[in-house]
Amino acid sequence: MTPATTKRAAKAKASPKAKPTPKAKPAAKTKPTPKTKPAPKAKSAAKTKPAAKARPAAKARPTVKSKSVAGPRPVKKVDFPVEDVRRFLEPGPIVLVSSSYQGETDIMTMGWHMVMGFEPALIGCYIWNANHSHALIRKSKVCVVNVPTVELAETVVDIGNCSGRDTDKFDKFGLTPQPGVMVSAPLIAECVANFECRLVDASLIDTYSLFVFEVVKAHAAPAAIKTSPRTLHYRGDGAFMIAGETTRQWRRRFRPEML
Repeated sequence: MTPATTKRAAKAKASPKAKPTPKAKPAAKTKPTPKTKPAPKAKSAAKTKPAAKARPAAKARPTVKSKSVAGPRPVKKVDFPVEDVRRFLEPGPIVLVSSSYQGETDIMTMGWHMVMGFEPALIGCYIWNANHSHALIRKSKVCVVNVPTVELAETVVDIGNCSGRDTDKFDKFGLTPQPGVMVSAPLIAECVANFECRLVDASLIDTYSLFVFEVVKAHAAPAAIKTSPRTLHYRGDGAFMIAGETTRQWRRRFRPEML
């Protein structure tokens, strides 16, 4: 063998045959990226309508009263002295208030009173501190409110013209005292109704001479319950008004809770 052949043989023994490099797998096909839709164009801002021109205010039409509905007519008035408003605002019938304290009795004529409640039944009474009854009622804390009718008109006026400090009014005017059921003050038998009262609020006496009483017992003549009695109502300046016609003509207009 030639030296060249020998070298080639030795070289072949020395380096084993290299394995052929495996062919690289072809890269996986990637899906094509879907084409993105172009973003919609932003709508241009809506055109605002021009502000409507303000219409000139319509001229107010003169109020025309409907001819189909005849309402009450306005009443023409003149100035009136405020010290005489009692002529229009006297609240109720003239009453006789009887009282008693430590054996002394009195009767006073009173026109200033008002109902202040129903349950309990409350009556507010103005009793001037110059009246003899003022002291008797304040000390005893009781009285009787008696309702006279027009038949006792002269007696009612005369009782108001004298003082219980020096006059026994039951004796002077021939009235009959009857004992109260719930209070120590006497009832006047000749009156059509008698309300026995107890003083429940004295807080306004010093300031306004206003007594607040609770009616604890009531007495009324059957005839006065069925028909309205003819009571006296004082209008000031020596003028009286006598209770007149009673009607239930407008009762149906009231709601039940208002009766």
